[in-house]
Amino acid sequence: MGIGPVILIPPGNRPIGGGLDLDLRYGIGLDPVIVAPGGRLAGYFISGRFIGMAMPTARLTLPVGPLAPFLSGGVGGGWISNPSEAGVALLGGGGLMVHFGRVFALGVEATYQTITGTDFHSLAIGPSILIGL
Repeated sequence: MGIGPVILIPPGNRPIGGGLDLDLRYGIGLDPVIVAPGGRLAGYFISGRFIGMAMPTARLTLPVGPLAPFLSGGVGGGWISNPSEAGVALLGGGGLMVHFGRVFALGVEATYQTITGTDFHSLAIGPSILIGL
């Protein structure tokens, strides 16, 4: 499980926004890579609009000692405050986690997100906290 606050940097002269991501996934060790299918729920506020996303995801991690660089992606549903503004949510990104034991890690993640058929697309940069169960 991972949860993290996010700062959104929309392209152009749009104001910066913020939000929260919740990721749930299960890692499957396929030496030397860990494949983690899962899901993401995300909610952001930008310019007085709420943006929501829900999607299945996949994450590939290559652990090197306590360091764990990763790539992630997902496809699902996305919507903006106005119900007529909805489309396919796409996510791609990566980051680095530093593990402190088996069940706790801190890191940073950057993801590009968009919702097709809308004007929403952004680069999200934020810290991550990983809690293993």
